[in-house]
Amino acid sequence: MTNPRKGGSEPACCLKIRGDADAPVRNFYLEAGATYVVGSATDAEIRLPVAGVSRHHARLEMLEDGGAVIEDLGSRNGTWVGERRVRRAAVAGGERLSFGSLPADLVVLDPALAGIAITAGRSIAGPRMPDRSNPSTLGLSIEERLTRSLGPLLRRRSTGGVAVAQELVAAWLAELPIERMEILRDQPGDEVLAAAGGSAVDRPADSETALGGWRFRFWGPIAPRTAQLRPVLELAGELLSVDDVRPRDDAPEAVTLPSPASLSPDVRRLYRRVARVARGDVPILIRGESGSGKEVLASFIHRASPRHRGPFLALNCAALPRDLLEADLFGIERGVATGVDARQGLLERATGGTLFLDEIGDMAPETQAKVLRALEERQVYRVGGHAGIEVDVRFVAATHRDLEQRVEEGSFRQDLYHRLAAHVARIPPLRERREDVAQLAGHFFSRQLERARVASPGLTRGALGALCEYAWPGNIRELSLEIAQAVLLLDPGEPLGIEHLSERVRSALDLDAPPPLTLDAHLRRAERQAFGAALAAAGSDLARAIDQLGVSRATFYRKVKELGLATDS
Repeated sequence: MTNPRKGGSEPACCLKIRGDADAPVRNFYLEAGATYVVGSATDAEIRLPVAGVSRHHARLEMLEDGGAVIEDLGSRNGTWVGERRVRRAAVAGGERLSFGSLPADLVVLDPALAGIAITAGRSIAGPRMPDRSNPSTLGLSIEERLTRSLGPLLRRRSTGGVAVAQELVAAWLAELPIERMEILRDQPGDEVLAAAGGSAVDRPADSETALGGWRFRFWGPIAPRTAQLRPVLELAGELLSVDDVRPRDDAPEAVTLPSPASLSPDVRRLYRRVARVARGDVPILIRGESGSGKEVLASFIHRASPRHRGPFLALNCAALPRDLLEADLFGIERGVATGVDARQGLLERATGGTLFLDEIGDMAPETQAKVLRALEERQVYRVGGHAGIEVDVRFVAATHRDLEQRVEEGSFRQDLYHRLAAHVARIPPLRERREDVAQLAGHFFSRQLERARVASPGLTRGALGALCEYAWPGNIRELSLEIAQAVLLLDPGEPLGIEHLSERVRSALDLDAPPPLTLDAHLRRAERQAFGAALAAAGSDLARAIDQLGVSRATFYRKVKELGLATDS
């Protein structure tokens, strides 16, 4: 049998297996020039474990023009083209095929819509999905594959402990069926150095192993196998045991942009500016629409500040009623209510670090007064308490509301506004930075494939075009949720196409505000989207972006400069 994958070819046809009325349609995407065996056997490229389909039923040889040659392989119930049984025949797109009694349609894909624009294997950030077809790793156990993947990192151990630990996590993510993994120093009360997998898990770890001064916590299916992983964990411990795992207090850490880094010159300029302001201790107010990335920027400010070794704590001021908000923010004394124990508030716990107050514009006036006092006096009073508690916190606040208007209306304190807005940073909404849509879509797509454990060749040009045209009133958060729901609709091996997107995104051209009517405005908008999509798909391989755009190298670099896009090369 011929391997159907030729190294990056785009699907030319789709074989739609219809089955019974209650069965979902199964789609198999076929590449021009490839050969596929259809049958019920496990080694068939198009596996149809259905009664009436022989183990090796038929062979499909895909032609460059979108047609195919179909050959029966001695099946018991025959291979059919339309109403005639065939041994070998040429078929064109649109014809009805049958394997025994199982009907199928061969559909030619529109290259403009079905071509893969962003491949799933070219993740914008994080590890790629493991290549199971790599002959050098076939037949190897998880332990052996991990040992091989960690070897190059061990040779680069001098690059720094934290960075290497993150690469270690990425290497593990590509191989291990984990729900979550955490790496800590083997000492009481120490924080997690690195984590991988999903968000924090409420239940205790399913397995924990201590080796070489490090603790490895596991949740999920891999937990029972940690004893078998001991050689790999020992190698990981050796990898982590470098002199500069924790840089000295006087050694500044390199601050990188959040991943994926924006292509928008306005956003990159914003991050460079706040990185400079973060070196001081003045409060920062972040302005931006809901879902535009305000908390991501706040976290970046913390990492770029002298307080980066302290905690970063966040509180959504719009999510809680006033009493609960104040208890979370300032803490509470024991006995304030029946069964209530004393606990610290976020301001106490964030001492030495940064406190991020999201949606500050929705805070009640009484709470505003207490926050102002904490800003001015550097001390707080717990709910029900009478003794002041010293705090040392850097305030970063965010809002999507017009605080100046709220000050005029009297619903927000003017003195608090001026204290919080020592520096104002505005994040543009996603519709003003459409060159980032392709890059963000590729990032979320790769992440969701790994979470859902779904295989897909990538995003089609048609789907990417619809995503770039949509206005995204919910900004980056809406884009992330759109990709998440679309991935759940994919059949195995199916690219994410227009049909998987929600109706509101598919009808973007009807829903969006009309674009500018001048030719220059149309051209510039189209160029920014095309170049943004090409750069997102190519990653660091600029030659691939040049080839995809079909322009010369000189034109590529000239246009990138004119459009103000970043290539990071």
